[in-house]
Amino acid sequence: MQLAKVLSPTQATSVAASLDIDGRLDYAIATLPGTSHPAAPLLGAALKRLGDSAVLASALRGFAAAGANAPNPPRAVWSGPSFDGDSDHTTAAVAHLIDEATEDVFASTYSATLGSPFVEALWRAIARGVTVTVLVDGSEKMSGTAAKLLKRLEGARFLTYVPDGSFGLQHSKVVIVDSAAAFVTSANLSEAAAHRNLEVGVLVRDPEFASKLRQRFRSLAALNTLMDID
Repeated sequence: MQLAKVLSPTQATSVAASLDIDGRLDYAIATLPGTSHPAAPLLGAALKRLGDSAVLASALRGFAAAGANAPNPPRAVWSGPSFDGDSDHTTAAVAHLIDEATEDVFASTYSATLGSPFVEALWRAIARGVTVTVLVDGSEKMSGTAAKLLKRLEGARFLTYVPDGSFGLQHSKVVIVDSAAAFVTSANLSEAAAHRNLEVGVLVRDPEFASKLRQRFRSLAALNTLMDID
C-alpha cells in the first residue's frame, strides 16, 4: 500500500478522524504537515476507488492500528541521482521528519544555509512551539554561519562542541524528533546538501534507538563537552 510509505499511523488517524466529521477529503488532507503532502494524491485515488469516505476512514484506522505495532526497519535516504524504488530524497525526508515534531527537535550540522529547506523546517517547528536544539560547529571558520543561524532561528537553543585540549570539529549530522525517530546522514543543513551533493543517510523510526541517541547528546552537554552559544 503506497499510503503506508508516506503516512505515519498518527497522520492516518488524523485524516480518518477528519473524514468522520464531514467526509471532506480536502479538509482531511489539510491536517497533514506541509502544503503539498505526498499522501494527498494517493488519498484522492483511494477515495475514488472505494467510493465512500467512511470506508476510507475505516481503512486508514486499520492501517494506523497495524502500523503502530509493526516494526520500522531503517530506511536509506539519498541525495543526488535517483533510481526507481528510491525512498524520500534527503530534503523531503528531513523536512517531513521535522514537520512531524510535536515536542522536541535536536539537529546537528557542520554547515548550514539560511533559506535551505532544512533550516526553514526548523523555523516552522519553533513557530508552533516545539523545543528546538541545534548543535553547530563553533570554530572560527564557521562562526559566521553560527551567528546567522542564531538570528534566523530565534527561540532555539544553540550548542557547540568544545574538544578537550585539542583541535576538533562538530561534524555530526543528525536530526532527532520527539526521541522517537532519528535521521543520521552525511548531509549538512545546506543548499548544497539539498540540491547538489551526493549524500546518504539512514532514517530510523525506533524510539529506543532515537532516545539513546538523544541521551548521548544530553550526556555530552552535562559534561560541558557541548556548550551553549549565547
